[in-house]
Formats: sequence, structure tokens, C-alpha cells
Amino acid sequence: MIISTHLIADVEKVLDEVIFINQGQVVLQSSVDEIREEKGMSVDALFREVFKC
Repeated sequence: MIISTHLIADVEKVLDEVIFINQGQVVLQSSVDEIREEKGMSVDALFREVFKC
């Protein structure tokens, strides 16, 4: 299933993998577990950091 949203916090609990796309380019592709282990943050927090929200 593919879900496209900017409301990451609302769907983060059901995600297995995420892909961040900016201007048609993939800027990050990772599993949710890898993000939490390697970055030490939630997917929502990383999204806000990457896209300066």
C-alpha cells in the first residue's frame, strides 16, 4: 500500500518504510525501524528536519 501525506504523525504507527520525495527526487528511503535506530527520532521529526517544517 502507498500512502501520500504530509501528516506523518497521523500515519507513522502503521508505516513499515518511508520515502521522502522533494521536487520529484527521492531524498530518503528507509525503514521506520532504521530511522528510529540510526537517527534516534521519529519519522515525523525527521520529516520536519529534512523539509525544514
